[in-house]
Amino acid sequence: MDGLSTIGSGLLADERLQQVVMNNLTNVTTPGFKQSTGELMAFPQQLLMRYNYGSNGAGAVPLGVVNRGALFQEAVANFLQGPIEATGQPLDLAIEDPATVGTSVYAQATGAGQAVQLATTLSFVVGAGGVIETANGDPIVPVGPNGAPLAGARVIANPKYKGLQLFGEDGAPVVDAHGQPSYHIVSAAGQVIGPSTDGAAGPYVQMSSAVTGGVHSFFAVANRAANGQVGVALTRDGQFHVGSDNLLYDAAGQRVLAVAANGQPLLNSAIELNPAYRGQGIFGANGSPLYDAAGQPSYRIVGTNGAPLAGAQFGAVAVNVATLTALGQTGFLPTATTAYTRSAATLKVGALEKANVNATQNMVDMLQIYRSFEANQTLAQTIDATLKLAVTSVGSVPGL
Repeated sequence: MDGLSTIGSGLLADERLQQVVMNNLTNVTTPGFKQSTGELMAFPQQLLMRYNYGSNGAGAVPLGVVNRGALFQEAVANFLQGPIEATGQPLDLAIEDPATVGTSVYAQATGAGQAVQLATTLSFVVGAGGVIETANGDPIVPVGPNGAPLAGARVIANPKYKGLQLFGEDGAPVVDAHGQPSYHIVSAAGQVIGPSTDGAAGPYVQMSSAVTGGVHSFFAVANRAANGQVGVALTRDGQFHVGSDNLLYDAAGQRVLAVAANGQPLLNSAIELNPAYRGQGIFGANGSPLYDAAGQPSYRIVGTNGAPLAGAQFGAVAVNVATLTALGQTGFLPTATTAYTRSAATLKVGALEKANVNATQNMVDMLQIYRSFEANQTLAQTIDATLKLAVTSVGSVPGL
């Protein structure tokens, strides 16, 4: 029976993986869509022990663990820049992000302000005192159990470590043959506070690929939830249109928002096209308004009451995508830990970012999932036939 439950979990996991692949292929022509990859985890694990015949199993020898199934963990979005395609439409805008290569990690800038922020680096170096730094010389900063950077804390290379790699998967320390971790986490007071070796929640290094994590840019729109509450949502789809109220909306019919000088989306804002404008085009460089011969702007930024909104501008916002949750096909919702900053991205006028879906790879993945499903199905039939024999034949006497 254990075999059937294990196979059943595999069939369910294959079904979820197939849904992710089909969603990718369905949106291959959707502007701004980001493909996802399904991630599985082993579940549950059972400890195997070999017992002798002594009293109460004395002398039992651990054999290791065995996995009793697979579980679909999550769909991880790929934020790699999609191809930019010129459309010639005046209301189409594409976000061209800075290069999404390298590793994203919190670091403390050594320049003015010394702010702690997400940085992208291609390599790490060990600086003075063993402090691990980005390629730019900025010390990396660990985070606490709540994911917030620990001010003043540092990641120090362990001088007793004899391995080659400083970081393992997702920033975890690498342990050498002598049990020495590759680094220690040291508080501002100089006390070693991590990393945890017993699985307990503690300080750690939050690290991710710039493709699946890090800071990326989005358009801010007003999203109405099922309960009627209006909040900020983010999208890469720049296929905008003008409503009957002369306001700018995205492809999903959500009002496009302006942003403050610090990159904060303004929920009470709107982009209103100017009916008195007589020029050509709507957006200038990076989405700025154009002016006609009479000095009329192509659009104005207004509040929800229709009055001009001082200090607001139209543009993209930059956020850490690890703090977002998916919404629909091209949207994302911020969470309580989402922080907005000014975007360094470029806006391309009269162009759209195409989906970053690799159709060929997704077709290959779909076939592999199908074969896995078939194999599980065949194995289930084999176990079922074996159980049938056990019920009908075991203990029977031939000829009776």
